[in-house]
Amino acid sequence: MKIPIYRNTTYLLISIMVVAAMVRLIHINQPFIDSFSWRQSSTAMMAENFYRRNGNIFYPEVSWDGPGPSYNGREFQTVTYITALLYTVLGQHDWVGRSVVVLFSLWGIFAFYQLVSRIWDRDRALMSAAIIAIFPGNICLDRSFLPDAAMVALVVTSFWMLIAYLQTDRWHYLLLASLFAIWGFLTKLPGLIIGIPMLYTIFVVLGHRGLLRPKKLILIGVAAISILLPVAAYYLWARHISLTYPPYHFAGSGNWLWDPASREWWQQKYFFPQLYNHIYNWLWTYPIMILVAIGLFLPPNYKLPTQESEEQSSNVAVPVPAMFHWWILAFAIYYFIGAQELVLNPSNLNIINPAAAALAGNGLIALASFAKRVGGSSSALALITAILLIISGIGYTQLNLWCYYPWAKEGYELGIALQQITQPSDLVVTLANAGGGDPVAIYYSRRRGWVFPPAIYRAFPPSSPQESMRKNSIYWKYPITDDNLIAILEDLITKGADWMGIVKYNNNQIAKDNPKLVAYIQKTLELYQETPNRVIYRIPPKLKTTKR
Repeated sequence: MKIPIYRNTTYLLISIMVVAAMVRLIHINQPFIDSFSWRQSSTAMMAENFYRRNGNIFYPEVSWDGPGPSYNGREFQTVTYITALLYTVLGQHDWVGRSVVVLFSLWGIFAFYQLVSRIWDRDRALMSAAIIAIFPGNICLDRSFLPDAAMVALVVTSFWMLIAYLQTDRWHYLLLASLFAIWGFLTKLPGLIIGIPMLYTIFVVLGHRGLLRPKKLILIGVAAISILLPVAAYYLWARHISLTYPPYHFAGSGNWLWDPASREWWQQKYFFPQLYNHIYNWLWTYPIMILVAIGLFLPPNYKLPTQESEEQSSNVAVPVPAMFHWWILAFAIYYFIGAQELVLNPSNLNIINPAAAALAGNGLIALASFAKRVGGSSSALALITAILLIISGIGYTQLNLWCYYPWAKEGYELGIALQQITQPSDLVVTLANAGGGDPVAIYYSRRRGWVFPPAIYRAFPPSSPQESMRKNSIYWKYPITDDNLIAILEDLITKGADWMGIVKYNNNQIAKDNPKLVAYIQKTLELYQETPNRVIYRIPPKLKTTKR
């Protein structure tokens, strides 16, 4: 049943976009010290190196593996490269990178509205857009300096263009769908999962129109091949980079069903407890979970299309009621093969949020329709307003606890201190935050160096024969003994390390677990600065020439 509160969808959509912009600009100046500090710091390093060192977009470079070059096999650097270009005009500031992501996300909300309106109706499109605008997980990821929001915006735009082509047969829509798909899949590969709901939509729409013919399918097949070829070529290049340059890092490697470590997944209950924690605590929260459940089992009930509505791009021309169900199915397949990657790097979960927002919007319309039958239009409007306020209130509370909280503040302050006392050519070793490995201190030191312990060593000392196997082994998943850690530190010293900065021992798990390493550092290195939160050592020049 239609709820007559959408007399001017343009103004309502503009209002939704304004609210979305406002909530995404909260703490826009915050350094990269929030819940995604680790990945944001690496992303920021690539933007910085494009800006200051090598402007070739095909050579993304990090600063946490020594003097370099330290090129990585990464996704196509859409966000970092645009940010680097803006640095030349605005200067290097954290808000610049965050703002680029926000702009992509706002376009994504507009494209999402257009997508839903074409396969369902304007009412559900507006509700879906309103929900995704205040979606806690989207707000968090849409202001984080990561490629995920840009990828989602681009693939949603591609889907919108594809449906427009299927409904109108205008070839320029197919061309735009192909170009946006290439850009989106390059920006981040998980966007490929929308190929499954796309395939479903193609068969439903063309079947409904009586155009499910070989000629049409061949044309779409040619477009699909033209999309996959450049995407495959780029990621083969990224793989080549990861095999050629230290630190031999290919983004996302090691966390998939075909990796040896997947044998342990069943012991972890296939990571479902971790997935539930992400969804419940910050990605969706329980009000959206309830709406998604309602929308999942109540199909959208809308009027059959008329000839007049088919001619209006803002109205549904061919109903595709289960499209977002197929999107959920595609995500389930993705989770089956990449569960560990999704829970360890939860920004990848962003690809499911449009489907969840659409189903939640459908669920909200179903509840509002019931309220209208019981109490009239004013009751429906009051219910919608109340639910949106509940989502916003709970979402903002959880964002403060999970997204905005300065988890890496001490590592950030360590980096600032290192910047003040070191020279631009100095190399630093940092042990930041709870478990080590976070490059936030190196990024804010504006120097190059190593996180400690460097990921490439796994659990082997530098002199061991196993070091030859270190390529593509980016996680230190196994216990590292004190002796190995000391040997690694000595190796970094002989490679030219000048300084070592450590978040204070009582806040650092690696330091807690390795007293022998701490004793070695205190005995061998020169204490330069100590505060309640950090300690900085100068590495004596004589140590660098000592063969170890």
